[in-house]
Amino acid sequence: MTGRYRLSCSPDQKTAWLSKPDTVLKFEMHENIYRLHAERVPGVMVMAALKEDMDSKKQMELLHQRFGHVAMDTVKRLTHKFDVGVKLNAKGLTTYECVACAEVKAKRMTHARIEKRDSKPLQVLMMDVCSIKPATIGGCSMFLFVVDEATRFKWAFLMQHKSEATFHLKILMNRLRTQLREYKAERLWSDQGGEFLSTELETYCNEHGVELKTTNSYSPQENGIVERANGVVLPRIRAMVMATHLPNILWGEALLHVVETLNNLPTKPLGLTSPRRRLFCEEP
Repeated sequence: MTGRYRLSCSPDQKTAWLSKPDTVLKFEMHENIYRLHAERVPGVMVMAALKEDMDSKKQMELLHQRFGHVAMDTVKRLTHKFDVGVKLNAKGLTTYECVACAEVKAKRMTHARIEKRDSKPLQVLMMDVCSIKPATIGGCSMFLFVVDEATRFKWAFLMQHKSEATFHLKILMNRLRTQLREYKAERLWSDQGGEFLSTELETYCNEHGVELKTTNSYSPQENGIVERANGVVLPRIRAMVMATHLPNILWGEALLHVVETLNNLPTKPLGLTSPRRRLFCEEP
């Protein structure tokens, strides 16, 4: 913190921001010195143009945060197709630099793409457990994350202990068996975490004809879809909490909101179709 401003930097430290709730100053490094970034604007009708641009950016900021910090290009596409509940001015939406998104972005190691993916819904459910601090109001400090490989539909369950994973998986499997009778969960895919190697889960899978498979040691890319989904969800949780100035203990509510939003937004791997439409054949 610098006075009333919050200082943040890009991963390469070539860009820095000083921000407070109503002001963001951007600095770019030039010859090892941070220089304030500003644009030269003609003097004619400066105030009118500035007000219009600010209104347009505020509309984008509202929708960007409402959709759980989704990409701004996606927000623009959605506003052309759907009524998003915000009256747009003639200029439309103007992208802006979301400081919260910039702060939480991190580089992730890339792996070779797997050429063939299962295309039948529920054929492969990938799962992982992720820990977050501090604990929520309900005492949860981790969550179980499940992703359907074919449809990219996601489920998240808040947990206090890793041992609760089997309980939530059994509930999910029973629910899917009732809701989607035409499909059957055939394989559960996870890392070698002890929460997925319990005798209770193994017995349940054997009774219902579900194959339980794990990745090889130190090979997270084999569980790549859920690992990448984690890499999308976690920064958005942090961005939501940071942008709204909410206490960190509300990350659980932010998680559930982000997952619900992702399930209802079009995604590129599905040909700009939403996971909900692909799995349940219903509009978001």
